Amino acid sequence: MKIKYIYIAFLTILCGGSLVACSNGDEFFKDERYKKMIYAISDNEQIFHAEFELNNEEDIIGVQPFAVSGTNPIDQDVHLTIEKDPELLTEYNYNTYMDETDKYARELKDGDYSLLSSIVEIKAGVNPSYEVGKLQVKIKTSIIEKLSVDSAYFLSFRIKEATPYEINEEKRNVLFRIYKKNQYASQKTPTYYASSGFMDDVVMPFDSKIIMPLAYNKIRTYIAGQIYDANDTKETINKNSMVITVDADNQVLISAFDSENGLKVEMLSPSSDPNDGSYGYRNYYNPEEKQFYLYYRFDNGEGWKVVRETLRAESIISK
Repeated sequence: MKIKYIYIAFLTILCGGSLVACSNGDEFFKDERYKKMIYAISDNEQIFHAEFELNNEEDIIGVQPFAVSGTNPIDQDVHLTIEKDPELLTEYNYNTYMDETDKYARELKDGDYSLLSSIVEIKAGVNPSYEVGKLQVKIKTSIIEKLSVDSAYFLSFRIKEATPYEINEEKRNVLFRIYKKNQYASQKTPTYYASSGFMDDVVMPFDSKIIMPLAYNKIRTYIAGQIYDANDTKETINKNSMVITVDADNQVLISAFDSENGLKVEMLSPSSDPNDGSYGYRNYYNPEEKQFYLYYRFDNGEGWKVVRETLRAESIISK
């Protein structure tokens, strides 16, 4: 019996200790463990990667987010004033590329974009699990479509002033990088399409091709038999790239990306005979299969080659 009483007493002490620990734990999490500081959301290089989804609208709006550090929700509304940072991109280019000026990232001109407001607010109590303020950046679709997918484009921002908390000086500035995206491909996340088919009636090796978005209904890829590499020179890109334009009926138009640099691309008309090898390659995009059926010929300086090619998306582009 003595052993039983000792055991019960031990359980009582254990449970009591647990309750105290839980109570202390509640107090621990109730108190703010980190200093509340206002900052621009970005990666370790102070870059925020923003994707602009191309469409047939006149303008596209992207968002640069701002937040407040800390373990607990904010108890006051936060107000920020944002301004252009005139030096950040210059510093980034020099620190990253030094004298390789041909690799320098570019900044959009002031007239190429606008801010819906330079004032950003984070409301207390609206959504405690997601307390983020949004700077809305408006860019004309025509401007984004002109941006080269072979260059990097930025806007540079900094927090001019903010209340009621202190600004985190290490996260006060941000480089807002602009990426293109359409329903067929993303520039931010490499988009691969499986390529198969025939060149001059010879089976082509099965390859994965990178597809780049150009406009809301245009993509760029290499001609059959050529594989894109991120280190390719401008000359190589121009010599091997073709553009695929998709119309409202999913019919496609194939053309050279840069016809002035020697590449010639011509669409061919497929046969109406189901027994002919070209019958299934009707220069068409099947949105359900996410697959292109292409029939064309090209000459990149080595003579004309006739191509029957399918391009099938290896990953689905989220909308």
